[in-house]
Amino acid sequence: MFSARTHCPECGGSSVVDLQDILYSRRVDFFRCRSCLAWWMVPKDEDATTRIVLGDTSAAVSKSVG
Repeated sequence: MFSARTHCPECGGSSVVDLQDILYSRRVDFFRCRSCLAWWMVPKDEDATTRIVLGDTSAAVSKSVG
């Protein structure tokens, strides 16, 4: 089971960029995939994504990595 903090929920790749130094939120952390260019958010202290922010529009609903 992969974490959305280390693997892209869109393509499954491990080329994940943590954007905490660029985008700040008290409730979620933001990530970007270098491979497919998807962006997503993960609630603080959790490993599953809540939403794909940018990526394949068919995957723009909540889904967990697993």
